[in-house]
Amino acid sequence: MRLATVGKGGSGKTTIAGTLTRILAEGGNKVLAIDGDPNPNLALTLGIDRDSANNIKAVPPSLMTLKKDAEGNVMKLPDGTSQLQMTMSPDELIKGFAAKAPSDIQLMMIGAPPDGSAGSGCMCASHRAVRGMITEMTNYGSHTVTDMEAGLEHLKRGTVRNVDMMLIVAEPYYRSLEAASRVWSLVGELEVPLVYVVANKVRNDADRQAIDEYCEKHGMPILGYVPSEDKFVEAERRAMSPFDFAPDCPGTKAIREMAGKISKMKIPAMA
Repeated sequence: MRLATVGKGGSGKTTIAGTLTRILAEGGNKVLAIDGDPNPNLALTLGIDRDSANNIKAVPPSLMTLKKDAEGNVMKLPDGTSQLQMTMSPDELIKGFAAKAPSDIQLMMIGAPPDGSAGSGCMCASHRAVRGMITEMTNYGSHTVTDMEAGLEHLKRGTVRNVDMMLIVAEPYYRSLEAASRVWSLVGELEVPLVYVVANKVRNDADRQAIDEYCEKHGMPILGYVPSEDKFVEAERRAMSPFDFAPDCPGTKAIREMAGKISKMKIPAMA
């Protein structure tokens, strides 16, 4: 299953992505995590220590190139779009750029600007590389979990066109829910087979009711509810993985419940 988490900045999508990845990797499942955010934070959430996280080698955007024929002409798919291909094999990619997280999770960081500096140019190549990696690394293991950047740009560029499931992380207030509905509309255009809302930071019944009513009105199914979790805040303060810091807290249990649902799902055939 190829999953991606999206959401408004501050919604908690990276916490959801990292904790979900750790749970999916239990029992020896082979999982690839991709950090597609220009401001990468997935490593810490997966349980990689701060010093090691700061030294992870980012995959260059040049990983993906346009496929050409023997005459050097760019090859086109039947729909007229260009075809991408990796400039190295999956094994070379893992060996050269993957960072190992707990539970033998392999993490690839690809969303950051090439030289990490201001004024270094647009992120077009990075978006293309994330899209290509999601597609080309499909057969790496049981699951691929991609933490996307906040906002809508990656959707407008079709970066997540080839995922099987999109998790839209939303908080129980109007602006976050409005952002979720915009994501929902764009994801529909990309024909992602499975799309769900993850209700995050739910404090009480009123919060849950607000999310339920909004999602029902807009036809957005909810995968699960994650409570507002002080243990997650403390884990962030200590630069620790929420999964390692509080494996049995209500927040982690809620994400575990969602992981169980995901593991039982089948990818529907698209028309």
